[in-house]
Amino acid sequence: MFGNILVLLDGSPMADRILPHVAAIAQINGPPITLLRVLETDSVKSTPVDPLAWHFAKAEAQAHLDEAAKQLTQLGLTSSTVLLEGGAAQRIVEYTHKHSADLLVLSSHGQGGLSGWNVSGVAQKVIHRAGPSIMLVRSSDESAGERRGAAAEVMQYHHILAPLDGSQRAESVLPLTSALAERHSAELLVVYVATRPEMIQRVPLSPEDRALAERVVVRNMMEADRYFAQLQSRLPPKSQTRVLIDDSVTRALHDLADQEQVDLVVLSAHGHSCHSQWPYSALVNGFITYGATSLLILQDLPSNETRRAMVEHVAEGLTMPARRANGEEGLRVRAHFEI
Repeated sequence: MFGNILVLLDGSPMADRILPHVAAIAQINGPPITLLRVLETDSVKSTPVDPLAWHFAKAEAQAHLDEAAKQLTQLGLTSSTVLLEGGAAQRIVEYTHKHSADLLVLSSHGQGGLSGWNVSGVAQKVIHRAGPSIMLVRSSDESAGERRGAAAEVMQYHHILAPLDGSQRAESVLPLTSALAERHSAELLVVYVATRPEMIQRVPLSPEDRALAERVVVRNMMEADRYFAQLQSRLPPKSQTRVLIDDSVTRALHDLADQEQVDLVVLSAHGHSCHSQWPYSALVNGFITYGATSLLILQDLPSNETRRAMVEHVAEGLTMPARRANGEEGLRVRAHFEI
């Protein structure tokens, strides 16, 4: 479970929709909650800031934080408030690292409103640079509590999806997922997707190749059934296990979440096929970028390793254009094939 929760607010109704989710998570083990808001400054403008207007803006922002804390108090949860100034994403990441937050709860959109992007720019930066576990609440998800007064309620989950791939890293979600499902009397759907192996081909596969691919699929399905049978004792009574066949794991899970009206997807940041140098697996990135359901992503890497991965990932992104420009990347690739 979580030692502390950092809740990101910006004063908008969209961001306030995360409070019912905060209450749902926090009521499991009652961790300390910090409500954080960053009052953004515009470093581009050369005109001086009106001190009086800034004073009123800070007072309004603090009043909003206090109101959110009051709403959580009504639900039996204690929280503290922090008001910072500066660039939102940078200050949030700095505060997260300094205070070692275990879980960040944020909305996919805030003051900027809904856009053509599934996640706002600030949310994207925070998710990929902060490091700890993340709960991303979709601003467009009406099940997230858009009714009047919903901010003073606890989110009620009905259908929770937990994809597994047989690895212990993916299994790390089970304790929290099971606790949530039992507390909310929700149906827990545990799923494995068996995919057909990729096979190099310039022409249609031969009957022998197709038979080989089908044997692999059947083998994985049988192993998944045995695996789920072993997991059954660790799952709550109101749970289902399901094995699917699809050429795309991501597509199959998105379709399933839509068909089953899932209101929360719980994922480990990594599975058996992902290396630690990236903060999230391709599956998790797909749900962040293209998903329509609220997500709870449990970071399975130690915090210092996660931050190092973030730094290396950013550094790689910054240096790649230079490598391409001076031909270093091409030299490295050629050397690889010449060995």
